[in-house]
Amino acid sequence: MSINLSGKVILITGVTHGIGEATGRLLRQLGAVVYGVGRDEAKGRLLESEAGIVFRRVDLSRRSEVLDFIKWFESEVGVIHALINNASRNSRFSILNTTLEEWDSMIELNLTAPFLLSQMAARLMIKNGIRGKIINVAAIQAHFPLESSFPYVTTKGGLVAMTRSMAVDLGKYGIQVITVTPGPVYVKGGEVPRSLDDNAATLIGRMGRPMEVAWLIAFLVSDLNTFMTGNEIIIDGGRVISRKPDPREVTTGEV
Repeated sequence: MSINLSGKVILITGVTHGIGEATGRLLRQLGAVVYGVGRDEAKGRLLESEAGIVFRRVDLSRRSEVLDFIKWFESEVGVIHALINNASRNSRFSILNTTLEEWDSMIELNLTAPFLLSQMAARLMIKNGIRGKIINVAAIQAHFPLESSFPYVTTKGGLVAMTRSMAVDLGKYGIQVITVTPGPVYVKGGEVPRSLDDNAATLIGRMGRPMEVAWLIAFLVSDLNTFMTGNEIIIDGGRVISRKPDPREVTTGEV
């Protein structure tokens, strides 16, 4: 049995980096029409030429840009089978030094943009009679916080709760809403430094790779996924039940 996404229209945020890029490329290879948003214009154009992803530059921390994109998507595309709310960024502030500017930016990026895009996607799915999928990408920090990650942890936890609430509202339309929660995944590109793999705090004994998360997401947006909604799938190599300490590069936010 193989995953076939032919005929599916899929929108993914944060497509120019890490898990988002790996997922966008994989979904195209599996036959989907992929629309991707991100801030890196040069990388986005490269993905268009290399992978056939339709790219739009959008800063998801700016509400006006999100709303403009939604108007464009509703007018120019008008149909969607799956939305993947993946875009995020690190935020290394504690409760003691988080500014309102940082707080507002993280709320917009990690909660408001997923809310607005999910609302658009759900309305289009219902309008077109599509029993679609909405996938929210969180992080194990929602359950297992690092020090000085207050805005990031709070918003990722909110995203998990958002998934459950949307699942309750949208289940009667056949729309499935699922959280994917990655653990330590190396997203800097290229080969993973040997020291990071050797010192990884996972039970598997290495860092995760973006493509491993991409394959999970590909299954979740496919027709093979028929009976899951409101749940959270943790893909972390066993990190949350490991007693090993994180390597310095993880605790300091370098990776």
